[in-house]
Amino acid sequence: MTIRGENLLITGAWLLGVGSLMDTIGQTQQAFTHSDLGKDLIIKGNGIEAFGNSLQAIGRTKLLKSEKELSQIYAIFGAWLEAAGNTSNSVGVSIDMNGAEEEGINIDTLGSGVQGLGAAFEAIGASLEEDSSYRTLAITGNSFISLGSFLEAIGNIYVINEKNVMGDQILLVGSWIQFIGAMILINAITLEVEHMEHDENKKNENGDSYPYSYNNYSFTKYLSAAHT
Repeated sequence: MTIRGENLLITGAWLLGVGSLMDTIGQTQQAFTHSDLGKDLIIKGNGIEAFGNSLQAIGRTKLLKSEKELSQIYAIFGAWLEAAGNTSNSVGVSIDMNGAEEEGINIDTLGSGVQGLGAAFEAIGASLEEDSSYRTLAITGNSFISLGSFLEAIGNIYVINEKNVMGDQILLVGSWIQFIGAMILINAITLEVEHMEHDENKKNENGDSYPYSYNNYSFTKYLSAAHT
């Protein structure tokens, strides 16, 4: 069965939300205990986010109709950067937990910076889209993720300079801003997929409905479409 690009976008968005929530819970535990408590969740959360970013990049690549679609090129490039950044975050925190604190934090800081840059590229890509119900939400969600990521990089710099309390507080704020951005992005991508469905239905001259609807989902219809 061929997995549709729309499916990958939706799945990736929800994984991004779940991973961001886990990261936020972990950062909250760490900020209030000033210990390694919560770092396991941070590692897993960033790993899930990286997987979600990768699915989004693959999904947008499958949906890419022309190399002239500059908005989608920006979004694909940004999603891959975010995946690389989140992966670096997971690796950095793991190294930190295994005793190489300075090296781990440096890698984590770099990862947050790369993730912030990737989300900024996605926000730029969204701004190049035609005016739609999801455009503003996509810009806002990605901007929040970008801001939160850069704040996490700044928080790590404070920790490196042994200003742990302030650093943990900035990390906490950054993680919550990212989580809010991820929730906004889920809504944006859901609306984007619905927009794609609407366009597909308009092009369908024989009146058949779109095989995968997030508004009126039919599991039987989906299985039927998968086997044809």
